[in-house]
Amino acid sequence: MALARHQFTVTDEAGNIVPFANVEVRAEIPGLPLVQLYDDRDGISPIGNPIVADADGFVFFHCLGGAYQIRVWLGALDATRNYVAVGRAQESDTVIANNAERIVTAAGAVAVTADDADIILINKNVGAATTVNLPPSAARTKPVRIVDRKYDALTNNITLVPNGAETIMGGASYIIDSNGGGITLTPLKDGSGWI
Repeated sequence: MALARHQFTVTDEAGNIVPFANVEVRAEIPGLPLVQLYDDRDGISPIGNPIVADADGFVFFHCLGGAYQIRVWLGALDATRNYVAVGRAQESDTVIANNAERIVTAAGAVAVTADDADIILINKNVGAATTVNLPPSAARTKPVRIVDRKYDALTNNITLVPNGAETIMGGASYIIDSNGGGITLTPLKDGSGWI
């Protein structure tokens, strides 16, 4: 797992450093759920949320790339920044980039077609594991990105299943099992699967 890193020094409105301030990170999606934060880029060492800045007001964390609400507070200081982009290319406008999106809200398995949208956002109305069935790789002319938009894949995994005997990166399936996780799959034109 390669997580994005975000770091900053907490200051008040006058620019004074605020040591030991509390820092809370929430996903900028409906409900604003708390985000799992990590001490390392590999996602091996989870840390709390909120976390506390050090004696120099410095704070850092690792998480999945995305848009976040970050709140800092201590004493008279209580400030919230919305739509903080964490990770590369976060908060970029997919419509401007000419990427079509499809949002899936209905229960049950999801079928991706050969000419489907560039980005499939899994945002089910119910909390349940989801199976995403991919089309034959030779029939798809462009990559497809599958994303956990409900932000509950840690509990309700999203399992990607290739067509027939095809593989995903050499495996029989691929599981998105982190909240807000996603993957971009590129079809192999030889019909052997996806990378």
